[in-house]
Amino acid sequence: MITINDYIIMIQRSVFLFFILAAFQCNAQTIETVNKFKTSYQHCLNSGSGMKNCAIEYYNQSDSLLNVAYRNLKLKLSSKEQSRLKKEQLDWIKKRDLYFESVYSDTKKEGHFIEGSSDFDMVVFDEKANYVFTRVKELIKRL
Repeated sequence: MITINDYIIMIQRSVFLFFILAAFQCNAQTIETVNKFKTSYQHCLNSGSGMKNCAIEYYNQSDSLLNVAYRNLKLKLSSKEQSRLKKEQLDWIKKRDLYFESVYSDTKKEGHFIEGSSDFDMVVFDEKANYVFTRVKELIKRL
């Protein structure tokens, strides 16, 4: 059950993400920024409470940063290069979706966590976020 405090924390993190995204719009995209998100995520996990929410927020951050990095890279490319990037991204999305399915089924098969439990969901969202952040780093390196 999500408490009022959990909602407040999620709102605070969303505001933080907004400012980070604004910084990204100012061409401040660096691998260091991605690493700061990971550090913040680890601190959230270390708190020992709301760890599922930490993982969900971390995944949401990865997805938001992916969109920003993709848009910023696209702006720097010719129309022909933009078409190649779009195809590349669509191919990556297909691979991502397959990976996400395998993460879910593998986590279920391992049997360490009960499917649908907070721990199970935390592990799945953590794996998803790490996969997306790998793509974010790839795109940032090309900026």
